[in-house]
Amino acid sequence: MSEFDFGGRRASEFRQRGFWTLFAERHPEERPLMARRGPWFWQRGLPDFALVLSMYVAPAQNHVGVFFGRNEKFGATQAWSRLKPFQPAIEDRLKLRPEQSCEGLGINSLWRVNCFAEDNWPAMADWLVTEASRFERRGAGRGWRSRTVNSRRNGLS
Repeated sequence: MSEFDFGGRRASEFRQRGFWTLFAERHPEERPLMARRGPWFWQRGLPDFALVLSMYVAPAQNHVGVFFGRNEKFGATQAWSRLKPFQPAIEDRLKLRPEQSCEGLGINSLWRVNCFAEDNWPAMADWLVTEASRFERRGAGRGWRSRTVNSRRNGLS
């Protein structure tokens, strides 16, 4: 039994509306940046980069995370393929360790936490916003931004 084995709870048992309400109350600055949200995610738009940062809750897997997501409204339809050439450099700038990443989500970071424990929700919300801001600052730094924008302009996106 691992420290994160809380029994067979299903994601449908997670009070996602309650969590995202608390998230919005604790971080009202996120509302104007919101590109889209759903039951399990909140996307922060980065229109200058044609990207979104997806903040998500995965209660059945006992973690929350952040990754560069997909959103047609922002032109973020091929974010992973656009970022793939820069992935090692971005992950190095973010100082991401393999154990804090989830396979199949491109450049991402996760925090293993009991999502069902409502007393963890404030820390989860704060971590998501802090991590998304870190991704935005370090992952979308000045040098990376100019290469990505120039690649898109030159049809290399």
